Amino acid sequence: MRRIPLGAALAALLAMGGPAGASDGGLRIAVLPLENLSGEAAPRSEILGSLRGRLEAHRVPLLPTETLERFMRKHRMRYTGGLARELGRALAEETGAGAVLVTSLDLYQEADPPKMALTARLVSTGDDTRILWMDSVDRTGDEAPGLLGLGRIHDPREVLSEVTDRLAGSLSRHLFGAEAFRRRAPGRDSGLRRFRPRSFFRTSRTVAAGTGPVRIAVLPFANESTTKYAGDILMLQMVRCLSSAEEVEVIEPGVVREVLLRARLIQEEGPSLPQADLLRLLLEADVVLFGEVADYVEPRWAGLEPELVFSARAIDTARRQVIWSSSSRGQGHDRAFFFGLGSVPTAHGLASRMSRALVVAVLPSLEGAP
Repeated sequence: MRRIPLGAALAALLAMGGPAGASDGGLRIAVLPLENLSGEAAPRSEILGSLRGRLEAHRVPLLPTETLERFMRKHRMRYTGGLARELGRALAEETGAGAVLVTSLDLYQEADPPKMALTARLVSTGDDTRILWMDSVDRTGDEAPGLLGLGRIHDPREVLSEVTDRLAGSLSRHLFGAEAFRRRAPGRDSGLRRFRPRSFFRTSRTVAAGTGPVRIAVLPFANESTTKYAGDILMLQMVRCLSSAEEVEVIEPGVVREVLLRARLIQEEGPSLPQADLLRLLLEADVVLFGEVADYVEPRWAGLEPELVFSARAIDTARRQVIWSSSSRGQGHDRAFFFGLGSVPTAHGLASRMSRALVVAVLPSLEGAP
Protein backbone atom coordinates (compact mmCIF):
# COMPACT_ATOMS: atom_id res chain seq x y z
CA MET A 1 0.00 0.00 0.00
CA ARG A 2 1.27 3.47 -0.84
CA ARG A 3 2.20 5.59 2.14
CA ILE A 4 0.99 9.19 2.23
CA PRO A 5 3.78 11.66 3.15
CA LEU A 6 2.33 13.09 6.32
CA GLY A 7 4.48 16.20 6.21
CA ALA A 8 2.23 17.18 3.30
CA ALA A 9 -1.03 16.07 4.92
CA LEU A 10 -3.04 19.07 3.76
CA ALA A 11 -2.19 18.52 0.09
CA ALA A 12 -2.90 14.80 0.39
CA LEU A 13 -6.29 15.37 1.93
CA LEU A 14 -7.21 17.92 -0.72
CA ALA A 15 -6.35 15.38 -3.38
CA MET A 16 -8.55 12.78 -1.71
CA GLY A 17 -11.54 15.07 -1.34
CA GLY A 18 -14.81 14.08 -3.00
CA PRO A 19 -17.09 16.16 -5.20
CA ALA A 20 -18.04 18.63 -2.51
CA GLY A 21 -14.44 19.14 -1.52
CA ALA A 22 -13.49 19.73 -5.12
CA SER A 23 -16.36 22.11 -5.84
CA ASP A 24 -15.61 24.55 -3.04
CA GLY A 25 -11.86 24.30 -3.55
CA GLY A 26 -10.96 23.28 -0.02
CA LEU A 27 -10.50 20.51 2.46
CA ARG A 28 -13.31 19.71 4.89
CA ILE A 29 -12.84 17.72 8.08
CA ALA A 30 -15.84 16.00 9.67
CA VAL A 31 -15.67 16.26 13.46
CA LEU A 32 -17.35 13.17 14.94
CA PRO A 33 -19.22 13.33 18.27
CA LEU A 34 -17.03 12.59 21.29
CA GLU A 35 -16.54 9.06 22.56
CA ASN A 36 -16.76 9.27 26.35
CA LEU A 37 -14.15 7.02 27.99
CA SER A 38 -13.98 9.00 31.22
CA GLY A 39 -16.60 6.93 33.03
CA GLU A 40 -18.24 10.17 34.17
CA ALA A 41 -21.31 12.07 33.04
CA ALA A 42 -19.78 14.87 30.99
CA PRO A 43 -21.18 17.75 28.90
CA ARG A 44 -20.12 16.21 25.61
CA SER A 45 -21.95 18.78 23.48
CA GLU A 46 -20.24 21.65 25.28
CA ILE A 47 -16.82 20.02 24.94
CA LEU A 48 -17.39 19.29 21.25
CA GLY A 49 -18.58 22.85 20.69
CA SER A 50 -15.45 24.20 22.37
CA LEU A 51 -13.25 21.97 20.22
CA ARG A 52 -15.00 23.01 17.01
CA GLY A 53 -14.70 26.66 18.00
CA ARG A 54 -10.98 26.33 18.63
CA LEU A 55 -10.45 24.47 15.38
CA GLU A 56 -12.20 27.24 13.47
CA ALA A 57 -10.13 29.84 15.32
CA HIS A 58 -7.01 28.01 14.12
CA ARG A 59 -8.34 28.11 10.52
CA VAL A 60 -9.01 24.38 10.29
CA PRO A 61 -11.80 23.95 7.66
CA LEU A 62 -14.68 21.84 8.99
CA LEU A 63 -17.59 20.02 7.43
CA PRO A 64 -20.89 21.64 8.55
CA THR A 65 -22.46 19.86 11.52
CA GLU A 66 -25.78 19.50 9.71
CA THR A 67 -24.15 17.67 6.79
CA LEU A 68 -22.46 15.19 9.12
CA GLU A 69 -25.65 14.63 11.13
CA ARG A 70 -27.62 13.82 7.96
CA PHE A 71 -24.95 11.34 6.92
CA MET A 72 -24.94 9.67 10.34
CA ARG A 73 -28.74 9.33 10.34
CA LYS A 74 -28.79 7.90 6.84
CA HIS A 75 -26.15 5.26 7.62
CA ARG A 76 -27.29 4.69 11.22
CA MET A 77 -23.80 5.53 12.40
CA ARG A 78 -23.72 5.22 16.18
CA TYR A 79 -20.12 4.26 16.96
CA THR A 80 -17.88 7.34 16.84
CA GLY A 81 -14.66 5.92 18.31
CA GLY A 82 -13.20 5.06 14.90
CA LEU A 83 -13.82 4.93 11.16
CA ALA A 84 -14.60 1.73 9.25
CA ARG A 85 -13.53 1.46 5.60
CA GLU A 86 -17.04 1.37 4.09
CA LEU A 87 -18.18 4.40 6.06
CA GLY A 88 -15.00 6.22 5.09
CA ARG A 89 -15.72 5.66 1.40
CA ALA A 90 -19.35 6.72 1.78
CA LEU A 91 -18.41 9.83 3.73
CA ALA A 92 -16.00 10.98 1.03
CA GLU A 93 -18.47 10.30 -1.78
CA GLU A 94 -21.56 11.81 -0.16
CA THR A 95 -20.17 14.77 1.77
CA GLY A 96 -16.79 15.46 0.18
CA ALA A 97 -15.06 15.26 3.58
CA GLY A 98 -11.38 14.50 3.12
CA ALA A 99 -10.93 13.28 6.69
CA VAL A 100 -12.68 12.77 10.00
CA LEU A 101 -11.53 13.87 13.43
CA VAL A 102 -12.10 11.09 15.98
CA THR A 103 -11.97 12.35 19.57
CA SER A 104 -12.23 10.57 22.91
CA LEU A 105 -12.78 12.13 26.31
CA ASP A 106 -10.37 10.09 28.46
CA LEU A 107 -10.63 12.01 31.73
CA TYR A 108 -13.21 14.42 33.11
CA GLN A 109 -13.67 15.89 36.58
CA GLU A 110 -15.52 19.07 37.46
CA ALA A 111 -14.80 18.97 41.20
CA ASP A 112 -11.81 20.99 42.39
CA PRO A 113 -9.19 20.41 41.08
CA PRO A 114 -10.81 20.09 37.63
CA LYS A 115 -9.25 17.57 35.23
CA MET A 116 -9.63 16.78 31.56
CA ALA A 117 -7.90 14.71 28.90
CA LEU A 118 -8.71 14.47 25.19
CA THR A 119 -7.18 12.21 22.56
CA ALA A 120 -7.86 12.94 18.89
CA ARG A 121 -6.74 11.56 15.56
CA LEU A 122 -7.27 12.64 11.96
CA VAL A 123 -8.31 9.74 9.73
CA SER A 124 -8.46 9.92 5.94
CA THR A 125 -11.68 8.97 4.15
CA GLY A 126 -12.08 7.43 0.70
CA ASP A 127 -10.44 4.16 -0.31
CA ASP A 128 -7.39 4.53 1.94
CA THR A 129 -8.47 4.82 5.56
CA ARG A 130 -5.42 5.68 7.65
CA ILE A 131 -4.19 7.80 10.54
CA LEU A 132 -2.78 11.13 9.34
CA TRP A 133 -2.25 12.82 12.71
CA MET A 134 -2.84 12.00 16.38
CA ASP A 135 -2.29 13.81 19.65
CA SER A 136 -3.39 13.73 23.27
CA VAL A 137 -3.67 16.55 25.81
CA ASP A 138 -4.40 16.37 29.55
CA ARG A 139 -4.63 19.14 32.12
CA THR A 140 -5.39 19.37 35.83
CA GLY A 141 -6.17 22.50 37.77
CA ASP A 142 -3.41 21.89 40.31
CA GLU A 143 -0.56 20.72 38.11
CA ALA A 144 1.13 24.16 38.02
CA PRO A 145 0.11 25.94 41.27
CA GLY A 146 3.05 28.34 41.26
CA LEU A 147 3.95 30.69 44.11
CA LEU A 148 1.33 30.69 46.89
CA GLY A 149 -0.94 28.61 44.68
CA LEU A 150 -1.73 31.56 42.42
CA GLY A 151 -1.50 29.34 39.33
CA ARG A 152 -4.23 26.94 40.42
CA ILE A 153 -7.26 26.64 38.17
CA HIS A 154 -10.61 26.16 39.92
CA ASP A 155 -12.98 26.66 36.98
CA PRO A 156 -13.42 23.55 34.78
CA ARG A 157 -14.26 25.83 31.85
CA GLU A 158 -10.72 27.22 31.92
CA VAL A 159 -9.32 23.69 31.80
CA LEU A 160 -11.67 22.87 28.91
CA SER A 161 -10.58 25.96 27.00
CA GLU A 162 -6.87 25.19 27.45
CA VAL A 163 -7.16 21.52 26.49
CA THR A 164 -9.22 22.14 23.34
CA ASP A 165 -7.00 25.05 22.28
CA ARG A 166 -3.82 22.98 22.63
CA LEU A 167 -5.34 20.09 20.69
CA ALA A 168 -6.67 22.33 17.91
CA GLY A 169 -3.34 24.14 17.71
CA SER A 170 -1.46 20.86 17.32
CA LEU A 171 -3.67 19.78 14.41
CA SER A 172 -3.46 23.21 12.77
CA ARG A 173 0.33 23.29 12.97
CA HIS A 174 0.50 19.89 11.34
CA LEU A 175 -1.97 20.67 8.55
CA PHE A 176 -0.29 23.91 7.60
CA GLY A 177 3.23 22.48 7.65
CA ALA A 178 4.58 24.08 10.82
CA GLU A 179 4.97 20.79 12.67
CA ALA A 180 5.39 17.25 11.33
CA PHE A 181 3.46 14.46 13.04
CA ARG A 182 5.68 11.53 12.13
CA ARG A 183 9.18 11.56 13.56
CA ARG A 184 11.73 9.15 14.87
CA ALA A 185 11.17 8.14 18.48
CA PRO A 186 13.32 9.97 21.04
CA GLY A 187 16.39 8.28 22.46
CA ARG A 188 16.72 6.81 25.90
CA ASP A 189 18.12 10.05 27.30
CA SER A 190 14.97 12.04 26.54
CA GLY A 191 13.35 11.85 29.99
CA LEU A 192 11.62 8.51 29.42
CA ARG A 193 14.05 6.37 31.43
CA ARG A 194 11.90 6.26 34.57
CA PHE A 195 8.86 5.12 32.56
CA ARG A 196 10.55 2.13 30.90
CA PRO A 197 9.03 -1.36 31.32
CA ARG A 198 9.98 -3.21 34.50
CA SER A 199 10.53 -6.41 32.50
CA PHE A 200 11.07 -6.65 28.77
CA PHE A 201 11.85 -9.22 26.09
CA ARG A 202 12.50 -8.39 22.43
CA THR A 203 13.59 -10.72 19.68
CA SER A 204 16.84 -9.93 17.90
CA ARG A 205 15.22 -10.47 14.48
CA THR A 206 13.43 -7.61 12.77
CA VAL A 207 9.98 -7.92 11.22
CA ALA A 208 10.01 -8.60 7.48
CA ALA A 209 7.53 -6.17 5.92
CA GLY A 210 8.47 -6.12 2.27
CA THR A 211 9.02 -2.68 0.73
CA GLY A 212 6.67 -0.66 2.94
CA PRO A 213 6.57 0.17 6.64
CA VAL A 214 5.63 -2.48 9.20
CA ARG A 215 1.83 -2.56 9.55
CA ILE A 216 0.61 -2.96 13.13
CA ALA A 217 -2.88 -3.83 14.33
CA VAL A 218 -3.38 -2.78 17.96
CA LEU A 219 -6.17 -4.80 19.59
CA PRO A 220 -8.23 -3.53 22.55
CA PHE A 221 -6.37 -4.21 25.81
CA ALA A 222 -8.11 -6.53 28.26
CA ASN A 223 -9.14 -4.61 31.36
CA GLU A 224 -8.80 -6.11 34.83
CA SER A 225 -8.76 -2.77 36.64
CA THR A 226 -11.66 -1.00 38.36
CA THR A 227 -11.57 1.85 35.81
CA LYS A 228 -14.20 1.01 33.22
CA TYR A 229 -12.45 2.07 30.00
CA ALA A 230 -8.81 1.67 31.05
CA GLY A 231 -8.11 -0.87 28.29
CA ASP A 232 -9.44 1.45 25.59
CA ILE A 233 -7.50 4.45 26.94
CA LEU A 234 -4.23 2.52 27.00
CA MET A 235 -4.87 1.09 23.53
CA LEU A 236 -5.30 4.62 22.16
CA GLN A 237 -2.06 5.79 23.79
CA MET A 238 -0.21 2.86 22.23
CA VAL A 239 -1.73 3.73 18.84
CA ARG A 240 -0.71 7.38 19.25
CA CYS A 241 2.89 6.61 20.19
CA LEU A 242 3.39 3.95 17.53
CA SER A 243 1.78 5.94 14.73
CA SER A 244 4.05 8.94 15.35
CA ALA A 245 7.13 6.85 14.52
CA GLU A 246 8.44 6.78 10.95
CA GLU A 247 9.18 3.07 11.00
CA VAL A 248 5.61 1.78 11.23
CA GLU A 249 2.05 2.24 9.97
CA VAL A 250 -0.66 1.65 12.55
CA ILE A 251 -3.96 0.38 11.17
CA GLU A 252 -6.89 2.65 12.03
CA PRO A 253 -8.62 1.22 15.17
CA GLY A 254 -12.04 1.59 13.52
CA VAL A 255 -10.90 -0.73 10.72
CA VAL A 256 -9.52 -3.21 13.27
CA ARG A 257 -12.78 -3.12 15.24
CA GLU A 258 -14.82 -3.75 12.10
CA VAL A 259 -12.76 -6.84 11.22
CA LEU A 260 -12.86 -8.18 14.79
CA LEU A 261 -16.64 -7.89 14.94
CA ARG A 262 -17.26 -9.43 11.53
CA ALA A 263 -14.86 -12.31 12.15
CA ARG A 264 -15.94 -12.67 15.82
CA LEU A 265 -12.33 -12.67 16.96
CA ILE A 266 -12.65 -10.77 20.25
CA GLN A 267 -10.86 -12.63 23.04
CA GLU A 268 -9.89 -11.26 26.43
CA GLU A 269 -6.63 -13.20 26.60
CA GLY A 270 -5.44 -12.14 23.15
CA PRO A 271 -5.49 -13.83 19.74
CA SER A 272 -4.42 -17.40 19.08
CA LEU A 273 -1.97 -18.13 16.26
CA PRO A 274 -4.75 -19.16 13.82
CA GLN A 275 -6.55 -15.91 14.64
CA ALA A 276 -3.32 -13.97 14.07
CA ASP A 277 -3.13 -15.67 10.65
CA LEU A 278 -6.63 -14.43 9.89
CA LEU A 279 -5.77 -10.87 10.98
CA ARG A 280 -2.77 -10.96 8.67
CA LEU A 281 -5.07 -11.96 5.81
CA LEU A 282 -7.91 -9.50 6.54
CA LEU A 283 -5.85 -6.51 7.68
CA GLU A 284 -2.52 -7.12 5.96
CA ALA A 285 -1.03 -6.82 9.44
CA ASP A 286 2.64 -7.69 9.94
CA VAL A 287 2.34 -7.36 13.72
CA VAL A 288 -0.58 -7.81 16.13
CA LEU A 289 -0.23 -6.03 19.48
CA PHE A 290 -2.40 -6.83 22.49
CA GLY A 291 -2.18 -6.71 26.28
CA GLU A 292 -3.87 -6.35 29.63
CA VAL A 293 -4.36 -3.52 32.11
CA ALA A 294 -4.07 -4.88 35.65
CA ASP A 295 -4.43 -1.58 37.53
CA TYR A 296 -5.40 1.94 36.48
CA VAL A 297 -5.91 4.36 39.37
CA GLU A 298 -7.05 7.86 38.42
CA PRO A 299 -7.07 9.92 41.65
CA ARG A 300 -10.24 11.90 42.24
CA TRP A 301 -9.01 13.90 45.24
CA ALA A 302 -5.88 15.91 45.97
CA GLY A 303 -3.14 13.98 47.74
CA LEU A 304 -3.85 10.66 46.05
CA GLU A 305 -1.37 9.20 43.58
CA PRO A 306 -2.09 7.81 40.10
CA GLU A 307 -0.95 4.27 39.31
CA LEU A 308 -0.78 2.14 36.18
CA VAL A 309 0.13 -1.52 35.72
CA PHE A 310 -0.09 -3.21 32.33
CA SER A 311 1.50 -5.88 30.15
CA ALA A 312 1.84 -6.07 26.37
CA ARG A 313 2.77 -8.65 23.76
CA ALA A 314 3.22 -8.57 20.00
CA ILE A 315 3.08 -11.37 17.42
CA ASP A 316 4.93 -11.38 14.12
CA THR A 317 2.15 -12.78 11.93
CA ALA A 318 4.49 -14.06 9.20
CA ARG A 319 6.74 -16.01 11.56
CA ARG A 320 3.85 -16.82 13.92
CA GLN A 321 5.90 -16.01 17.01
CA VAL A 322 5.99 -13.47 19.83
CA ILE A 323 8.53 -10.74 19.02
CA TRP A 324 8.21 -8.80 22.27
CA SER A 325 6.58 -8.98 25.66
CA SER A 326 6.73 -6.47 28.47
CA SER A 327 5.41 -5.61 31.91
CA SER A 328 5.13 -1.99 33.04
CA ARG A 329 4.33 -0.48 36.43
CA GLY A 330 4.38 3.17 37.45
CA GLN A 331 3.15 5.72 39.98
CA GLY A 332 2.88 9.46 39.67
CA HIS A 333 5.71 10.27 42.08
CA ASP A 334 8.19 7.65 40.86
CA ARG A 335 11.67 9.23 40.84
CA ALA A 336 10.20 12.71 41.22
CA PHE A 337 12.40 15.52 42.55
CA PHE A 338 12.02 17.69 45.65
CA PHE A 339 8.54 19.16 46.22
CA GLY A 340 7.11 16.71 43.66
CA LEU A 341 8.85 18.35 40.71
CA GLY A 342 8.52 16.02 37.72
CA SER A 343 5.62 14.03 39.16
CA VAL A 344 2.76 12.95 36.88
CA PRO A 345 -0.66 14.00 38.25
CA THR A 346 -2.90 11.62 36.28
CA ALA A 347 -3.04 7.98 35.25
CA HIS A 348 -3.72 9.26 31.74
CA GLY A 349 -0.37 11.07 31.83
CA LEU A 350 1.30 7.88 33.02
CA ALA A 351 -0.30 5.92 30.17
CA SER A 352 1.07 8.44 27.66
CA ARG A 353 4.63 8.38 29.01
CA MET A 354 4.81 4.65 29.70
CA SER A 355 3.47 3.84 26.23
CA ARG A 356 6.05 6.14 24.67
CA ALA A 357 8.85 4.50 26.66
CA LEU A 358 7.69 1.06 25.54
CA VAL A 359 7.59 2.14 21.89
CA VAL A 360 11.19 3.41 22.16
CA ALA A 361 12.20 -0.02 23.44
CA VAL A 362 10.46 -2.03 20.72
CA LEU A 363 11.16 0.07 17.62
CA PRO A 364 14.46 -1.70 16.78
CA SER A 365 12.45 -4.85 16.06
CA LEU A 366 9.98 -2.96 13.81
CA GLU A 367 12.31 -1.40 11.28
CA GLY A 368 11.38 -3.81 8.51
CA ALA A 369 13.47 -6.36 6.73
CA PRO A 370 17.23 -6.12 7.51
